Amino acid sequence: MLCDGIFWDLKSEGEQKRLATPILLLVIGSLCTLLGFLGCCGAIRENYCLTVSFAVLLALLITCEIAAVIIGYALHDSFRLGISNQLQTGMIRYHESRGVETAWDRTHQLFECCGVSNSSDWLTFTHIPDSCCVEEMEGCARENAPLFEPGCIHSVEQWVLKNGAMVGGICAVLAAIQLVGVCFACCLSKSILKDFHDFYY
Repeated sequence: MLCDGIFWDLKSEGEQKRLATPILLLVIGSLCTLLGFLGCCGAIRENYCLTVSFAVLLALLITCEIAAVIIGYALHDSFRLGISNQLQTGMIRYHESRGVETAWDRTHQLFECCGVSNSSDWLTFTHIPDSCCVEEMEGCARENAPLFEPGCIHSVEQWVLKNGAMVGGICAVLAAIQLVGVCFACCLSKSILKDFHDFYY
């Protein structure tokens, strides 16, 4: 996650307006790395304070993840509108930024979609890009070649719904692993404290 954030941040270097996603990935990746380092140090050195700190912070991380899922579900419509606005902003900057252009082209081909709601969205800002063509080739959009019909908002939503069970399962497994980490940290800290009392008392 940290490396992915660095890659996208460097890729967008020099642009006046950077995307929020790479920065967010950098922050989350850095925090997870520091948290893991804290837990390792606490376990290796058998330090009570570090181990307890790791357990508390990991528990807070699990709480934040659960809160994010609940908020995301409750504010689904608001997120959809926000994403739609961001996509339209990206359409304006399609020819201004190589990174934005590549992102749109890959999205079109990956999700077999075109524009935000449909291909006509592009006509408001520029011409329809060749990546909207079912069989992409240079100049195909200008030659009235067959285009992907659904908008990318709809296609992405369908993809999320289709893969929702798998994504939910992965999130549940990760949360369970984190919860096990909290339990192990608590047991270790309790053992460290017991050894300390046995040694001095």
